[in-house]
Amino acid sequence: IEQSLDIDCDEMISDLAPVDLLIQRAGRLQRHIRDRNGLVKKSGQDERETPVLRILAPEWDDAPRENWLSSAMRNSAYVYPDHGRMWLTQRILREQGTIRMPQSARLLIESVYGEDVNMPVGFAKTEQLQEGKFYCDRAFAGQMLLNFAPGYCAEISDSLPEKMSTRLAEESVTLWLAKIVDSVVTPYASGEHAWEMSVLRVRQSWWNKHKDEFEKLDGEPLRKWCAQQHQDKDFATVIVVTDFCNAINNFGLNDMQFWIAFGR
Repeated sequence: IEQSLDIDCDEMISDLAPVDLLIQRAGRLQRHIRDRNGLVKKSGQDERETPVLRILAPEWDDAPRENWLSSAMRNSAYVYPDHGRMWLTQRILREQGTIRMPQSARLLIESVYGEDVNMPVGFAKTEQLQEGKFYCDRAFAGQMLLNFAPGYCAEISDSLPEKMSTRLAEESVTLWLAKIVDSVVTPYASGEHAWEMSVLRVRQSWWNKHKDEFEKLDGEPLRKWCAQQHQDKDFATVIVVTDFCNAINNFGLNDMQFWIAFGR
């Protein structure tokens, strides 16, 4: 929701997120001038009530433990691994009660990302992991640099083409979905670009955990498929899709509370 979408809301509900993302999401509140009935006005003052951003967050704790976030919001804990910054975000929004832009921008950001912030001891391990990730990411970015001195050739990078990346993110695996029809490997999708429409990408960690649950093309059929599709058999993964493919995730909600940050 914090991306550049032209969304115009009077009220929004969001999970707790780093303060900079919440500020961006709050920017989708009443983006256009409207009358009290919600009709767009070309000029003048907005006639609606003050917009409200409701934030779902763990119960507040002045001395949080390491599992403060993961015990209440495990998905958010995975998406935003810097749990200390999440706690600092909740603290400053509780203190301010409003998000006023641009007046409070510096206060909000520096209260979470400033050099002088005091991080609870319960997040010491998380902080160490985040610092280690920072240096790891910086080293990885250095390895992805292109050397243009040799010109346009394979020697401009030491990395394999399949491993090249333009952003810092977890490694992904490309999966090709296929069906076996009359002993012939065919794309799962149909249409003019069937194979292109039969591709999906998943996280490397997810694939390592679940890859044994799928039937995969191998041996001579895989070699022939790679030759036809101009793919490298050392990297290509073709999944044979059966008639029944289903995955169900159950998530519970407990020990949570709502709190509100509002304002213009």
